[in-house]
Amino acid sequence: MSKHDVNGVTKSTILVTGGSGLVGQAIKAYTDEHALPGETWIFLSSKEGDLRDRKETDAIFDKYHPTHVIHLAAKVGGLFANMKQKVRY
Repeated sequence: MSKHDVNGVTKSTILVTGGSGLVGQAIKAYTDEHALPGETWIFLSSKEGDLRDRKETDAIFDKYHPTHVIHLAAKVGGLFANMKQKVRY
């Protein structure tokens, strides 16, 4: 995928999976104030689609047409769940 040049401004659509998580929300807070001209940031949560399902993933990409993807989506259980089920997480 390539960036789109409109009237001399490069347009980028950055799709952040796991956008409702800790790191995704930190990036959102930063980009809310520091996004560059022409950047559109989209923060997905698991409610918008199951990335393990090819059709749902294709639908997300067809909807947003991202030029960049920051993949942060993961199964998270918190500190104690991670310690108790090390292999699973």
